[in-house]
Amino acid sequence: MKKINNKGFILAETLVVCVFLMLMFTMIYTNYFPIIGEYEKREVYDDVDGKYVAYWVKKLVESDQYRLEFNNSVADESLIQSSIRRVNSMNTNGYMRFECKDVLNTEGQRDICKNLLNSLEVANCDQDGNSCEIYITHYQIGAPSGTNIIPNFKKTVMDNNVRRYQEFCNPGENDYNCKNDFFKSCCVRKGLGTCHDVDAESIQSTYVDPTEQVFASEDRDEIARYCKDLTNSRVFSTQMKDYILSLPNYTYQHASTDSNFRVIVMVHHTKDFNDYYSFSTMEVSK
Repeated sequence: MKKINNKGFILAETLVVCVFLMLMFTMIYTNYFPIIGEYEKREVYDDVDGKYVAYWVKKLVESDQYRLEFNNSVADESLIQSSIRRVNSMNTNGYMRFECKDVLNTEGQRDICKNLLNSLEVANCDQDGNSCEIYITHYQIGAPSGTNIIPNFKKTVMDNNVRRYQEFCNPGENDYNCKNDFFKSCCVRKGLGTCHDVDAESIQSTYVDPTEQVFASEDRDEIARYCKDLTNSRVFSTQMKDYILSLPNYTYQHASTDSNFRVIVMVHHTKDFNDYYSFSTMEVSK
């Protein structure tokens, strides 16, 4: 009797099974690997460390030394002007930036503020606790589908058309003057006495520090370029934009208290050889 040769059939069957398995694993990889990456990204959204930072920022905002509304009862004219600008930003764009310079300097609260923000590693804070990535918003940050709110903070973030200097404009102030004032104040904060207009082709500056050492010209130019870039930069980074747009709209049905505001914080973790950002938000009872 002649034996049937099955070797060719078995080889073909093996190849078919291998191809099937390759296709199956390819589909799994292409469909689920992005989900894993998204999960890893979400790990830095409202994590424990971020919530801890947001809690202490919330306490600063809720303190008696800080005013969210317009306040002309203080003697410091700069605080009155800052209050006007912050309220204008809130009414126009749906947010204001929290900075330690806006905290009343009673009982050392301003020093407590800057030391706290720097120790918590809030992103982009200068040594005085200003320019930080801390935003105060209305409780409701976006509009449910089919409805609208004004101002719509999520729309502000989505469009991302607000420039850094515009946060400090007074109502009705000339745009160029506002831009130039912000640029020059940045130069002063960085140690330069004077800077030419922000749009000048040649930016020159002079400064003598308390030890009478003069900045070298290349150092002055570097500071001036930094301030020019900061002046014209968009407010929200891609990372912050992604986080804010991932949040719910926080309608009042979400509220667990009678809170009218929220804080949103970005932290740059650098301790213990870390180098990553995390984001968090918390409602403010004020």
